[in-house]
Amino acid sequence: MDGTTLRVANIGSEADLELVRDALDSLGADYEYIDSEDFYPQTAYFQISTSLADDAEALLARLSETHGFDAEIL
Repeated sequence: MDGTTLRVANIGSEADLELVRDALDSLGADYEYIDSEDFYPQTAYFQISTSLADDAEALLARLSETHGFDAEIL
């Protein structure tokens, strides 16, 4: 996959991680879950299409306001 890395920090539970995945799914994003820590809170990394980077960043910024995530495109 040609893309960029999305980092999402402050994920507090498996439900929060699923919320991030659902958000990416809502964009129709083709993504690959790369890695995360084995404990919470954790930081998760996703490989996403470069063409969706701006949309993903905007969507996760809104989620960050309500759930305390710290998301950025690397």
